[in-house]
Amino acid sequence: MKKCILTSLLLFLFHGVFTQDKKFVDYSYSFATPHRLTVCMPNSSDKTLLDVDKENIKMSWTTDDLRNKPLATFVPPATQWKTIVNPKLDGNNFKNPVWKRSQNWMPILNCNYNQNNVNLTIEAAGGNTAAILKIDIANNDSIRHEVTIICEAPSGYNPAWVQNDWDNNVLLAGWKDIADRILVFTVNSDSVSVPKGTAFSPVWTLKPGEKRSGWIIRPYKAFHSELKTLEKTDWNIEFELCINTWKNLINKSAKIFIPDIMVKDAYYACLSDCFVMRETVADGSVVAVPGTEIYRAASPFEPLIVSILFDQIGFNEDFFTNTNMFLEQQGDDGNWADPKGWAHLMWGASGIKSWAIMEHFLITGDTAFLKTNYPRMLASSKWQESQREKTRKYVNGEKSLTYGLMPRGMGDGGLRGKDGDIYDIFIPHNILAVYADKMTLEAAKILEKERDIILLKDIYDKGYNALLETMNKGAISENGYKWIPGVAGYTSGSRWAGLYAAFPCRLIDPYHELITGTIKKWESNVSKGGIPVNTGWMKDGMWVGITLDNLAEVLLLRGEGEKATNYLYAVLNHGTPLNTWCEERAQEPGTDKTSGDRQHLWTSVAVGRYLRDALVLEDKDTLKLGAGIARWWLEQGMQTGIEKAKTHFGELSYKINSDVARNKISVNIDIPDPNNLSKISLHIPHPSKKMIKSVSINGKTWTDYNRKKEDIYFYGYRGKCDLLIKYY
Repeated sequence: MKKCILTSLLLFLFHGVFTQDKKFVDYSYSFATPHRLTVCMPNSSDKTLLDVDKENIKMSWTTDDLRNKPLATFVPPATQWKTIVNPKLDGNNFKNPVWKRSQNWMPILNCNYNQNNVNLTIEAAGGNTAAILKIDIANNDSIRHEVTIICEAPSGYNPAWVQNDWDNNVLLAGWKDIADRILVFTVNSDSVSVPKGTAFSPVWTLKPGEKRSGWIIRPYKAFHSELKTLEKTDWNIEFELCINTWKNLINKSAKIFIPDIMVKDAYYACLSDCFVMRETVADGSVVAVPGTEIYRAASPFEPLIVSILFDQIGFNEDFFTNTNMFLEQQGDDGNWADPKGWAHLMWGASGIKSWAIMEHFLITGDTAFLKTNYPRMLASSKWQESQREKTRKYVNGEKSLTYGLMPRGMGDGGLRGKDGDIYDIFIPHNILAVYADKMTLEAAKILEKERDIILLKDIYDKGYNALLETMNKGAISENGYKWIPGVAGYTSGSRWAGLYAAFPCRLIDPYHELITGTIKKWESNVSKGGIPVNTGWMKDGMWVGITLDNLAEVLLLRGEGEKATNYLYAVLNHGTPLNTWCEERAQEPGTDKTSGDRQHLWTSVAVGRYLRDALVLEDKDTLKLGAGIARWWLEQGMQTGIEKAKTHFGELSYKINSDVARNKISVNIDIPDPNNLSKISLHIPHPSKKMIKSVSINGKTWTDYNRKKEDIYFYGYRGKCDLLIKYY
């Protein structure tokens, strides 16, 4: 037995187990506090914003929601209330608290304070009827200690401050709502003090070795007359229900296997936030929204990318509830850019909508859904053709630079016109609009709409050719390469969506000189933390999320997975320890220069989609597996893969099992059986870059592989399949 252990240890130490240039998630480039986590039940309109810093937890909320707002408009509910929670030990602030998500991924705050051998943990969850702060205290010291938590609602009042024989453990609304509406109350403390008229402070006095617990509760809708009943409620039942609800929901999704637990937790945190940032809107639909405060309103862009992720990981029912309302936002003339909504004048909205429709069809084969939405796609393409006619103009006998493109519209995404305005003829929106026409043509072919195909091919060809000509003529030439700008011939504005021409729109090859040049432009100015700069609105700032959504996704398609996954780690390290991201920010670690929502959806869904695509990515008739696997995910004994991923070719599962200490890696794949799957490309990056010696499939020698690219190509296999890769 001792000999076996010694042999295993020697193999572990001397056979290429460790990976050079290994990346870690350490949040070393997180922006300054406060760090935000929004807590609620999945898809709930009752949300509580928790902003954490070294001294306080600020709870913010509104009693308003999107059921009272016009559909798809930029009319977010205003934040109405806040309560500051300030824990103290023996009268002084705790030092150096540590915050994370409960179980490292749930949308439940876990804030830990540990000082002088006293441990205080506050867990904050959004339940069905209230936001619940669970308080656990342990005195591990040899002397008595006192823990207090001052809770102040600056716009509320404490009844006991008015008359000292009234309730002292509750704060009421007063003048901004029904006067006796409960804002927050506390139970299970030794006593409650009233430090000022807008606050209460529960107090626990602990003997050596003693443990105590208590609760601070924010009811969503309750009044002073209900306080005694609420005090008797077993809040642990609702707290545990919240935990189990999130567990059960996320367990329904495709399961990923990533040995870096920090990356894995980030994935599930981001997936859960796609449900945190969903709620019911005026027509009864439950849709995603781009943020939890500033952007808590329905726009088609981020939410429909969430719809695509939902389909890819098995949330097909949620796809429908998340998608249909946005598809219905169309003018009588066919304008699909939400003419009455937030996305009006953003011509790329048609492309995002078409992407969601076609991705759903390719994954599910749902012809009925495609038939239902085909008339919208057709009307949109006809309308876009009528708009392009406006720009088919000649200047001095020659085509204008923007000949045949969609006319002036609104950019968003940091795009700026040549005069610095937010309106112009933007290439990224034209990329998406042409892609929409491409998808309409594809849908017509699938549905055998013969009478439409000729018209749609003409619309697409004219739009595509005009776009390609503008991108070529209007590209910016510098340092020996050409890159796609936001506006033809001008360098103003962000880098958003130029790379969409390669992915997801696939209008030009990922190796096209314009794509290669645009990648070089992105990478010509990268922050010390590894994120491209000048990608959004902020001068010299960073829109961190699109590093994945734009750049890394194209790198995956190009077979540059190692570089792509380095960007993944950079993105994660620019988030907070809660795995949340503001929209944009400055470059330096700890910066207080941020913009947009402090918990923005774009990065969360970008992380989710990137990791799915890093493990399984469709490329025409080829299925790419492991395109973005990091080398260190295949160190000795590690396992990487995905279970029950939904793809264009059916459901797929695979696991890569590393035994590199013995110069071998095995792969177990359950391959779907569609007619349209021509080839599987499996990428296996050896942690020490050792060369493949041999490959066998189901015990038979296989020779179609590329040692340099570390790719194995196989075809003709269906069902369960076992590969064994041996190394020199």
